[in-house]
Amino acid sequence: MQHTKGWDGYGKGPFKFYGDFDAFMQPFPQEDREEYPDMFALPKGVFEVTINKPLGIAFEEVVADRPNGVLVDYLVEGSNAEGTGAIKPGDVLVAVTAAKEFGPRWERKLLPCIDMEFDIIMSAIGSNCPRYHPKKKNDVVCMFMRPSDADEAQVREFLKFFDIPFDHVFRTG
Repeated sequence: MQHTKGWDGYGKGPFKFYGDFDAFMQPFPQEDREEYPDMFALPKGVFEVTINKPLGIAFEEVVADRPNGVLVDYLVEGSNAEGTGAIKPGDVLVAVTAAKEFGPRWERKLLPCIDMEFDIIMSAIGSNCPRYHPKKKNDVVCMFMRPSDADEAQVREFLKFFDIPFDHVFRTG
């Protein structure tokens, strides 16, 4: 199952703005929920947090298990991330929202980043700004995997649902 309605036109449709997982999945009909129940819940060991910027997370590159990706090294004391009470050192960032502008249109998508380079992930986080948010907030949605609780293969399969086609941002009509 893919969310093809989101690719019908850049900057249009119900999948233009990613606010959180439950709101993103809301447009799908009940028959999809019955046929693909695993797609309507985050995998075990994965959680999503919306954090205002500045986040207050020190990320480090994952080098032991994979060539790319980032994990939480530590949280800045008193930071927005620490205030969530959910994030712990060692959590792996598996997806993050990123905003992309193309002419007068824009989108904020959830971007699987489990295999992305550090600089690209940091750029994705930085792309979230009030001008791309309907309520002028300065937040970022982060999806984390807690390695001790998650099956990474299952998480990777789940993230395929959010893959963005390479030619997506170049469509003009």
